[in-house]
Amino acid sequence: MNRKDRRAQEKAQEKAKARTSPTVKISAVAEALKAQGMALKAAGKEAQAIPLLIEALKADATLADVHFTLAMMARGKADLKIDMDAINRAVANKKLLCTSYLVILNILKGKKQYREAMVCQEELCRLMPDDMDEKANLALLYNLAGQREKALIALAEIIAVKPEEKKYRGVFLNILGPVTLQQHEPLLKLTLQGCFDNIYEANLNKAYALWIKLVISDPECSDLQEAERLIEQADFENWIDNHHPRDLNFLHCRFFLDGLRLMILNDVVLEQFLTRLRRWICLNAEKIANTSQIEALENFICALGEQCFFNEYIFAQTPEEEEAVETLIRLLQNRSASGPSRLQTCAIVSCYKPLIDVFPDNATEFSELAANHPAFKNLVAAQFNAPAEEREIKSRLESFGFLEDDTSRKVQQQYEEHPYPRWISINNYPTPNDDLPFAPDLRFKPYKILVAGCGTGRHAISTAACYPNARVTAIDLSRTSLAYAQRKANESGLANRLRFLHADILSMKEWDGRFDIIESSGVLHHMQDPFKGWQTLNDLLVTGGYFKVGLYSELARQQIVEARNFVAQGGYPATDAGIRQCRSDILSLPRDNPMRQKLISFTDFFSTSLLRDLIFHVQEHRMTLPQIDDMMKRLNLTCISLNMTIPEIVNRYDKMFPQDLARCNLLNWHEFEQKFPDTFAGMYQFWCKKIA
Repeated sequence: MNRKDRRAQEKAQEKAKARTSPTVKISAVAEALKAQGMALKAAGKEAQAIPLLIEALKADATLADVHFTLAMMARGKADLKIDMDAINRAVANKKLLCTSYLVILNILKGKKQYREAMVCQEELCRLMPDDMDEKANLALLYNLAGQREKALIALAEIIAVKPEEKKYRGVFLNILGPVTLQQHEPLLKLTLQGCFDNIYEANLNKAYALWIKLVISDPECSDLQEAERLIEQADFENWIDNHHPRDLNFLHCRFFLDGLRLMILNDVVLEQFLTRLRRWICLNAEKIANTSQIEALENFICALGEQCFFNEYIFAQTPEEEEAVETLIRLLQNRSASGPSRLQTCAIVSCYKPLIDVFPDNATEFSELAANHPAFKNLVAAQFNAPAEEREIKSRLESFGFLEDDTSRKVQQQYEEHPYPRWISINNYPTPNDDLPFAPDLRFKPYKILVAGCGTGRHAISTAACYPNARVTAIDLSRTSLAYAQRKANESGLANRLRFLHADILSMKEWDGRFDIIESSGVLHHMQDPFKGWQTLNDLLVTGGYFKVGLYSELARQQIVEARNFVAQGGYPATDAGIRQCRSDILSLPRDNPMRQKLISFTDFFSTSLLRDLIFHVQEHRMTLPQIDDMMKRLNLTCISLNMTIPEIVNRYDKMFPQDLARCNLLNWHEFEQKFPDTFAGMYQFWCKKIA
């Protein structure tokens, strides 16, 4: 046998060996299982097809079409999981499969396989590197997985690339909450500063936690790291005597001052430090004016004046300060040439009393003083111009019906005295993660919407922004609150979509017309008979219409009940001074007191109107989820979604109730709440649908 024949024989032997190799046998088995499984699926026999296809993948994990077929069949099957890592390994040319990945992604989200969804979304982002929407979706998945800092940084990077796209800023702000920064993040600071610069494109309601973390970690504000130590009188005096205001960088840090102007501080330590600093400025006004220190403090004092006006002067005041403020007012009235300038004096007074109340006839002078001083201009706009406009609006508000009962009149009086809540910023455009009762593309229909109990308008204006072609009617008991709402609607550019009415919910039974959507959050539980109010509104809802409701939890508000008892037993009046005194007494309790700990965790503790609403309210009902479930059945309403956006709670619920894919079983949530009683510390908030 020559060399050529030997070579031919060797090749023949290799082929024969290959034909009988385990790999070829496995491949043949996999193909056979695949063929059987696919045939059964085509015949509509998915239950029989699934085990065969799973076995096919065990035999050959590279069968990409089998992976995708199983992924498609996984929809609605809680026990059939999708393995994205295996899919990625199996797919050779992913660029041809973007559509399949998008379909799988939606299935994964529906099945709450969020880790797998992140893997899928990351692959999509690699396939479509210029698609910012996909990157934003990945950030939302990071947040859902409890990686909020990573999510925020991802969104900040998107905003840096696409600053003109408002929706990304809205998503960024919507996912804000408690965050632990490993280090100072300049990109997050830049992003939040952009939000401060666009207050009608940015709802700063949840921005405080991130802001304070960025401030404390910012080298520019390093002095504030000593705030807790400086609360003590002796330590503060030593510190302030050894520092000229021009050398304290936080007093000149735009990021710090803008946060002070635009958000209610909800940090006890920072509040007490600023209270101490305000007191020092007030009691030493003439001294610091004579030593030229006050010029370095002007912008800070103006920003602090806006903060104090915004929180309705909730900071503690001493009799010495009150006397000093009256002296400053007399100096202004007498046009004294000594001491601080008129602008500086007005700014100091504004930290204790609204300018419009003290100087109602000084519009011209304020305008002149503000002409070349941006910080004072902002202060005058907040404390003089805006309240003046509200007083004019209040005189021409529309009314419908009349107040039905004594409870309505008492509630009205509370909100006339303390309109609820004061707010500054809002998103005036739709965002991808808005709380909707239906698919996002349906939001553009010309709905008729009622917001019942709109207060100062943030809810109603947000609703108008959420549904761009809707007509929103918003009612409230308080004319003062409605005037605030109308002013903010005018400023936001959405007034043409809104109609504000002075009306009681019970009087709406005479309303001629029906609504497609009704929203009433945090209102029904302040009525004498919440069910009667709910029934009145439900009668105005079309069949098939959507109802958004927010109600207090009996279980979650036990510490609030204790605080309400504390108020009653202490005999604190629901006045500014009474609320301040009550609050001071609560803060004087031991730091480990459960009621104190609970109260200071609420933003509501840091504003007069909010705190009055929280623990001084003239009427409050609390409910359980079984009670709410029963009321909904009586009203022919069915729950379609419960608004819970805290990732840790959502993930915990999913583990307890994996079959409740919509997370809308109220009795399941009741069982969950028994184990985790703080779940609904704010309110139960849910969407329901009228079925008959």
